[in-house]
This record gives sequence, structure tokens and C-alpha cells, in this order.
Amino acid sequence: MRAISRILLSFCSMLLAVAIFSVVLGRLGSWLFIFKITLIFALPVWLINLLFLFLFKNVDRHHGWIVPVIGALIGPVCLTLWCGILVLRGDNWLSLWNGDPEAGGLESSLLFASLIGLGTNSFYAAALILHKRLTVPGAPHNDGPGADSPTR
Repeated sequence: MRAISRILLSFCSMLLAVAIFSVVLGRLGSWLFIFKITLIFALPVWLINLLFLFLFKNVDRHHGWIVPVIGALIGPVCLTLWCGILVLRGDNWLSLWNGDPEAGGLESSLLFASLIGLGTNSFYAAALILHKRLTVPGAPHNDGPGADSPTR
């Protein structure tokens, strides 16, 4: 798969994960607002995540679990680094940890970031594995009438 296709696949996976998160978390009229806010925070982390996705080009059954684990970790790590930078700039750590009382504080934000990263990279890995299985010659699904027989 070409690089631009992998970038587009990763971006669509991120949009799908954010959309599912917004629909599950949002009420009837507020899912679009949650989608916009989540996308504002997810886009910069997606760009950082893209570097890791290109390191693991060959996602197969042995390394298929690494990509979702990276996704689950990258969001909370970026959020923690961002909070650390804010503390170094002079913000109060306690006010950062408590956060917005309606949103649940920093611990719920870390959980949400982990879920979105896990969803993004899981959709990406599943799509890559499916693409690989559908395009490999001699795969079980290609053995129908008119398919070339594998050489022995």
C-alpha cells in the first residue's frame, strides 16, 4: 500500500473513532459539538501517531497487537506532556488535575484519549490486515473459479 493511501486510511480511522466516541458520549443534539472539540484535540496527536504507524508498515498477525497498544498509549502520553508543559509555565497542578467538574477531570480525559487512540489504531490495523488478505494472490478467498492456482 502506498504512503498516501496509508495516511488517508489512518485519517479515516481517526474520523471513525472520533465519530463513534462522539455519538456514544453525546446526547441527541450535542454529538456534533463533542465531535468538533474531540477533533481539535485528536488531530495533533494523530500527526504524532502517524510517525509510529509508518514505523510499523507490516501489520500482520504477529505484530498486529503493537499498533493498537501504541494508539492506547499515545493520547494519554501527549496529554500528560501537555499538562507538564502547562505546569512548567506556571499553571496550578491541582486545577489541571481537577479540570472541568462536568467533564470529570484529567483522569477521565486520559481515559478518553486512550479510547480514541485505541479505536483509531485498531480500525487502522484491521483495515490493513483486511487489505492484505484481500490482495494476496493465492489466498483462500481467491481459489474460486478462474483464479490462478498457486505454484508448488
